[in-house]
Amino acid sequence: MAGRKGKENDPWIRWFDVSDPQMHEKGYTIYKVTLKRIRSRSGPEPGPESVVVWRRYNDFKKLHKALSARYKHLARSEPFPAFAKSKIFGRFDEAVVEERRQSALELLEFVGKIPYLASSSILQTFFEVRHSVRFLCQKIVKWFT
Repeated sequence: MAGRKGKENDPWIRWFDVSDPQMHEKGYTIYKVTLKRIRSRSGPEPGPESVVVWRRYNDFKKLHKALSARYKHLARSEPFPAFAKSKIFGRFDEAVVEERRQSALELLEFVGKIPYLASSSILQTFFEVRHSVRFLCQKIVKWFT
């Protein structure tokens, strides 16, 4: 089955970005996660799509764990990327925040190259918008001030 091998023809070109780390009011760091995708060949679906969500380190850890488990079922020689380790102390240090941001980006870029993972319900759920209206309003106010 082509989907299980992860070698099917994927009609999408994906671009990811993990940026703008910020301290959430509840005391953890959040990252702006952007997914842009366009069809690599013509088809019935619409043109470019863009999704922006805000996620914390723990969200990425859960994503890594779930996709890593799914990846083990594929017959691929390339190792699944490691993920930044948890830290109790210093988790707000600039170097730690940057390491986590880079690790999250590497995970998304790796997954984006494997259609079986990139089209999974796991990744789709990760990119669902689930922040409150209050939080979004605060972000908008910050952008314009």
